[in-house]
Amino acid sequence: MNNRKRAMEDDDGRGFERGLEADKILGSADDNGELMYLIQWKGTEAVDMVSAKEANAKCPQIVIQFYEDRITWSKAKA
Repeated sequence: MNNRKRAMEDDDGRGFERGLEADKILGSADDNGELMYLIQWKGTEAVDMVSAKEANAKCPQIVIQFYEDRITWSKAKA
Protein backbone atom coordinates (compact mmCIF):
# COMPACT_ATOMS: atom_id res chain seq x y z
CA MET A 1 0.00 0.00 0.00
CA ASN A 2 1.46 3.39 -0.94
CA ASN A 3 1.96 6.21 1.58
CA ARG A 4 -0.81 8.38 0.13
CA LYS A 5 -3.41 5.60 0.40
CA ARG A 6 -2.20 4.78 3.91
CA ALA A 7 -2.51 8.46 4.86
CA MET A 8 -6.09 8.55 3.61
CA GLU A 9 -7.03 5.56 5.75
CA ASP A 10 -5.40 7.00 8.87
CA ASP A 11 -8.13 8.54 11.03
CA ASP A 12 -5.65 9.80 13.64
CA GLY A 13 -5.06 13.12 11.92
CA ARG A 14 -6.31 15.64 9.45
CA GLY A 15 -4.77 17.37 6.49
CA PHE A 16 -1.15 18.25 6.97
CA GLU A 17 -0.94 15.85 9.96
CA ARG A 18 -1.52 12.95 7.52
CA GLY A 19 1.33 14.07 5.30
CA LEU A 20 -0.96 15.25 2.51
CA GLU A 21 -0.13 18.09 0.11
CA ALA A 22 -2.69 20.85 -0.43
CA ASP A 23 -4.18 21.10 -3.91
CA LYS A 24 -6.59 24.03 -3.57
CA ILE A 25 -8.78 25.94 -1.15
CA LEU A 26 -12.47 25.41 -1.78
CA GLY A 27 -13.81 27.94 0.71
CA SER A 28 -13.35 29.68 4.02
CA ALA A 29 -15.26 29.95 7.29
CA ASP A 30 -15.14 31.63 10.67
CA ASP A 31 -14.83 29.15 13.53
CA ASN A 32 -15.36 31.12 16.75
CA GLY A 33 -13.27 34.01 15.48
CA GLU A 34 -10.61 31.88 13.78
CA LEU A 35 -10.38 31.89 9.99
CA MET A 36 -10.42 28.37 8.56
CA TYR A 37 -9.97 27.11 5.00
CA LEU A 38 -11.60 24.07 3.43
CA ILE A 39 -8.67 22.44 1.64
CA GLN A 40 -8.75 19.71 -0.97
CA TRP A 41 -5.68 17.46 -1.01
CA LYS A 42 -3.65 16.46 -4.08
CA GLY A 43 -4.38 13.04 -5.48
CA THR A 44 -7.41 12.48 -3.24
CA GLU A 45 -11.03 13.50 -2.92
CA ALA A 46 -10.46 14.25 0.77
CA VAL A 47 -11.11 17.71 2.21
CA ASP A 48 -10.36 19.12 5.66
CA MET A 49 -10.85 22.36 7.53
CA VAL A 50 -7.42 23.83 8.31
CA SER A 51 -6.63 26.99 10.25
CA ALA A 52 -5.59 29.95 8.11
CA LYS A 53 -2.49 30.31 10.26
CA GLU A 54 -1.33 26.79 9.38
CA ALA A 55 -2.26 27.16 5.69
CA ASN A 56 -0.44 30.51 5.45
CA ALA A 57 2.71 28.84 6.77
CA LYS A 58 2.54 25.56 4.84
CA CYS A 59 1.00 26.52 1.49
CA PRO A 60 1.15 30.32 1.05
CA GLN A 61 0.91 30.22 -2.76
CA ILE A 62 -2.36 28.28 -2.57
CA VAL A 63 -3.77 30.86 -0.13
CA ILE A 64 -2.71 33.68 -2.47
CA GLN A 65 -4.32 31.89 -5.44
CA PHE A 66 -7.57 31.50 -3.45
CA TYR A 67 -7.81 35.26 -2.96
CA GLU A 68 -6.62 36.15 -6.47
CA ASP A 69 -9.41 33.99 -7.91
CA ARG A 70 -11.99 35.92 -5.87
CA ILE A 71 -10.80 39.50 -6.21
CA THR A 72 -13.10 41.85 -8.08
CA TRP A 73 -12.30 45.28 -9.39
CA SER A 74 -14.83 48.04 -9.87
CA LYS A 75 -14.47 51.05 -12.09
CA ALA A 76 -14.13 54.34 -10.28
CA LYS A 77 -16.81 56.86 -11.16
CA ALA A 78 -15.41 60.11 -12.49
